[in-house]
Amino acid sequence: MLHIAVGIVQRGQQVLISQRLAGKPGAGQWEFPGGKLEQGERVTRALRRELDEELGIQILDHQPLMRLVHHYPDRTVLLDTWRVRHWSGEPRGCEGQAIRWCPVDDLAQAGLLAADRPLIAALQWPACYGFTPDDWSASDVLAALPRLTQDAGLIRLRLPRVSDAEYRALVMRLIEQGGLRIAVDRPDIDWASVVSAEQRLALHLPGYAVATAGSAPPDWARGGCIVSSHDPQTCVQAREWGAQALVLGTARSTPSHPDQPPAGWAGLRTLADAAGLPCYAIGGLTPRDLAVARWSGCFGVAGIRGFWPQLR
Repeated sequence: MLHIAVGIVQRGQQVLISQRLAGKPGAGQWEFPGGKLEQGERVTRALRRELDEELGIQILDHQPLMRLVHHYPDRTVLLDTWRVRHWSGEPRGCEGQAIRWCPVDDLAQAGLLAADRPLIAALQWPACYGFTPDDWSASDVLAALPRLTQDAGLIRLRLPRVSDAEYRALVMRLIEQGGLRIAVDRPDIDWASVVSAEQRLALHLPGYAVATAGSAPPDWARGGCIVSSHDPQTCVQAREWGAQALVLGTARSTPSHPDQPPAGWAGLRTLADAAGLPCYAIGGLTPRDLAVARWSGCFGVAGIRGFWPQLR
């Protein structure tokens, strides 16, 4: 397996991409800059070396974003991805390659290498994902929203005690209010009649539901599809179905799953590496755990109690 240090060089809402040179695999396609580690080299040292050689810049600050394994027909690569926001020097194609700044929202149409495409979701999706408690009503959600942890830009409406009619009405109201990205977990509701072409409603499914979810995600789920997974097989099924992100658990023991032994950070890292998709870590976490989650290979954190201050 080739271990690749990848730099997401970001300037505001734009990231730097470079074009593969003729004679290389994937020639003409675009990629995030970086390269393979040399024997015994640390990933951060390889990142600094590669961006200096390829772009002529010296990194001043770098933070882990995520890790993933991608299988090409002839090789397997581990992408160890780091976000770079501060550097010295003016980026240029030092090896003769074309480079350009691409808006994050345009990356899906940029012609990226297959291995790099899953990284798009990690750049476009909120890093913190809050679930509503199972025993809440629609009115509980509306009352609590002003106190939602500010970091949570995405919420999952997990409300098993709420009827489909109330659930649908709540989603419509939240869409009208704006300001949050919403993930629903009731695919049988006619969401196509609720959302317009400009709105981005996400779908969240448990891992066992992927087998009966159809051959591909529904058209109305323009905000993306998320699948909960606790094992490698479900990760593969979710990826092949068309999920854009996974929720992996559990990092720690939780009140909602007291009998489920936690995988721990090492277990999550193993799952995240092989998942091939951006992953949220879950299990007794709060937004303050984001840094350690990224060291474990996940790009974000999800949770219940830690995202609603009144529950802590």
